[in-house]
Amino acid sequence: MEFKIEKEEFAKGLYRIQSIVEKKGTMPILLNVLLETYEKGIAITATDLEIGLKGFHPAEIIKEGRATLSAKKLYEVIKELPEKEVFLKLKENQWVEISSGKSLFNIMGLSADSFPSLPVFEEEEFVSADVEILKEMIEKTIFAVSSDESRYNLTGVFFTQKNEGEEKDLNLKMVATDGYRLSLIERSIRMEVKGLEKGILLPKKGLVELIKLLAEGGEAGWIKLKNNNFIVKKGNAILLMRLLDAEFPDYRQVIPLNTKKHIRMKRNQIIESLRRVSILSSEKTRGVKFHFSQNLLELSSYNPELGEAKDDVPVDYKGEDITIGFNSRFVLEVLNIMKGEEVVLALEDGSSPAIIRPSNDERHTCVVMPMRL
Repeated sequence: MEFKIEKEEFAKGLYRIQSIVEKKGTMPILLNVLLETYEKGIAITATDLEIGLKGFHPAEIIKEGRATLSAKKLYEVIKELPEKEVFLKLKENQWVEISSGKSLFNIMGLSADSFPSLPVFEEEEFVSADVEILKEMIEKTIFAVSSDESRYNLTGVFFTQKNEGEEKDLNLKMVATDGYRLSLIERSIRMEVKGLEKGILLPKKGLVELIKLLAEGGEAGWIKLKNNNFIVKKGNAILLMRLLDAEFPDYRQVIPLNTKKHIRMKRNQIIESLRRVSILSSEKTRGVKFHFSQNLLELSSYNPELGEAKDDVPVDYKGEDITIGFNSRFVLEVLNIMKGEEVVLALEDGSSPAIIRPSNDERHTCVVMPMRL
């Protein structure tokens, strides 16, 4: 294998796969990136057996072939090379020569035959996806995914669709929860993915990589489900993620149906006040007390080792006084992923879960569980 490629293009492709490559592991080959030649360029592939990313990049092919090299070291070498063009050549015993200007590197690789194959899929049946809507839905749910591996069915985002309306618009829905907070977002879009109507559970790591890919901008996105894999094509890259084999809980039971008390608040005012008051909250619980009275919210925290803090924020509320405690970090994360100027907090009493919604978006619902203070 021999090829010439622009340094910037090569570095871009290698940077894209760095977070997919296993940092540690029992399989050394998963620390490597696979380089393959094609008629008009090369493919750069990385996988951790659950997520795979393959990018295609223009290059001048001198001799066809395949090779694998340490993904981390190859990227470090390429980004430091002095010239704009890089020459790469596979030699005997999996050694690879890399040269640019007067710089020369020889790096030992592993046999490309031992690199895991990505799932095979047909080009047809891909469905055009609205990149901005898909990106928004992921960003507004992924923060609520559980990091507790013992609760495997909560370590991903539930994604489903159903028919809606006479014009056959589809209602896409994403939900995530870790048991302490929940985020549900719904969007209508004319896109139908076969198999999605039953609902699938997408892994957090795969969605983090998908956000990066969608954020690159420019090209349209295409998605499909195939053999327990969620596949996304965008520009010169293909991302595959294996679905989580678990049943997502019935999230509808968590969302309160009766919320008689509704408080309208300025989002940025609450964020700033909550940040101030939480400075003296317990490092473990991050507990902050919310006391609502006529058009006023008093936020307070108490830590016997540090002291106490209070802050008043004007709100739009006409009901009876109510006091409730929350983990400030959970509330801040909810408020930070919302974009509107105002939010509405709805609850039944001081011991029930609270609903937080943007005042201008009824189709985005967050639930935060209360805590005793």
